[in-house]
Amino acid sequence: MAVSYRQALATLHRNFSRFSLVKRVYVLGRFVSCPFLPLLDAIPAGARVLDIGAGHGAFACLAAERGARSVLALEPDLRKSLPSVRHPAVRFVAGFDDAVKGSFDVVTVIDVLYKLPLPEWDPLFTRVRERLVPGGLLLLKEVDPEHRWKAAWNRAQEHAANLVNLTLGRSFSYENRRQLANRLERLGFVDFKVAEIGRGYPHAHILYSARRPAA
Repeated sequence: MAVSYRQALATLHRNFSRFSLVKRVYVLGRFVSCPFLPLLDAIPAGARVLDIGAGHGAFACLAAERGARSVLALEPDLRKSLPSVRHPAVRFVAGFDDAVKGSFDVVTVIDVLYKLPLPEWDPLFTRVRERLVPGGLLLLKEVDPEHRWKAAWNRAQEHAANLVNLTLGRSFSYENRRQLANRLERLGFVDFKVAEIGRGYPHAHILYSARRPAA
């Protein structure tokens, strides 16, 4: 069942009310600036989810409330992963993606890839593919670099975030949808799809999805 915007806000309020005002504002800003709902709708009920670059755990918490069986929220920034949300279906791990093992039905990578230098993309996607069960789903949310004005706004915003050290990483690595499709297909993914989900947002949000082959 789809989650409404109001329901998602109520879930975040319920799970983050014990946090400081600064962190609550950060989580709220993250939610209102990023279209989480289309990603939530793409996650099958009962799925085991690995969320790479989970931040404070807002999306992980929403996915658990949406019906995921379990969510492993992976975040290397200790400022976010140590004071993390507490939810019975969410487990936090402080580290990078090679810090976990096991198989997952869904792997989500939300606004993380651009922070990695391009030579690190193939190794990351290869590890993601190996962690997916046969037929498992990769959900990748990024910004469209070919949308000129929205991309310029995104870059200015990220430079400002870097100045105050809000996030780890300093790269601005992007590929257009055709380049990304070629990369994922070369690395063994199938069923590549693109959905533009940035309407009404100041950023050109795009949801990419692909699967590990079923056999």
